[in-house]
Amino acid sequence: MKSLIVGMGIGNLYREVLTNLGYEVVTVDTDPKKGDFTSIKDAVKKHKRFRTAHICTPNFTHEDLAQQVADHADIVFVEKPGLKKSAHWLRLVTSNPKTRFMMVKNNQWRENIKELRKLASNAVTIDLYWINKNRVPGPGTWFTNKKLAYGGVSRDLMTHLLSLYQILNYSYSTTPLTHASAEQRYSLEDVSDTEYGTVNADGTYDVDDVCKIVFQGPQRTWNLIADWRSTSIEERAINFELVNGSSHRFELGLCPEEAYQEMISDAVKNLNNEQYWQDQLAKDLWIHEKVEQF
Repeated sequence: MKSLIVGMGIGNLYREVLTNLGYEVVTVDTDPKKGDFTSIKDAVKKHKRFRTAHICTPNFTHEDLAQQVADHADIVFVEKPGLKKSAHWLRLVTSNPKTRFMMVKNNQWRENIKELRKLASNAVTIDLYWINKNRVPGPGTWFTNKKLAYGGVSRDLMTHLLSLYQILNYSYSTTPLTHASAEQRYSLEDVSDTEYGTVNADGTYDVDDVCKIVFQGPQRTWNLIADWRSTSIEERAINFELVNGSSHRFELGLCPEEAYQEMISDAVKNLNNEQYWQDQLAKDLWIHEKVEQF
């Protein structure tokens, strides 16, 4: 089986994952030193058909590139944060009825999800944190341009947390959202020493760098907090305050490659399972709708 990867930044992670799964991997990148091809047109001209395609390019290119590969892949995975609006995602899916689409939600395939669900069911408060210490991606590039990045951290790190929230809360779609806020605390000058990505000092920084969402159900409260640039801590964790007064903390860390493998394998296994893809569509639309709150 063949897989196509478009964008060889995070695409390098997918190349390793897919190679381990036994796929023949074909890559596309505008830099000829990074990919097998510099355009999707050239890649599909030679290889015709792929079991999976993976869109790993800047946010503002996702929709166009997903449309380009749709006729040539059974399943198209689009890196978070998906597309600009939920309406755009729905249009992509409905205009290509013979192709399956999934926004990457790799956290839902972590091996300890059952354990985390059990903790959540016995908790009164669950705090999900994704806090980076001075790791704003590529300040001054497209990543910190609100128009090109679709907002910032609310479309990036928060999407991780929303996908975890979905898989931990069976009632995710009916639990009321009671708070959603995002703010820009820094300027480009403040993040000139970032540890993550090359700084373009002549570029733009007009995106939110911290955001929070709260869901309040009858039995428990869910606090989701994402922060691109803490000056003091690096924290990716879930804190559970349990009914009996005790607490439990789970360190998330970066999502393991095994979760990516499980996500891809599960999707391929369910290629012809209509209910599976209706469920994925519902989840993907819901996440898009929530980040549209900002």
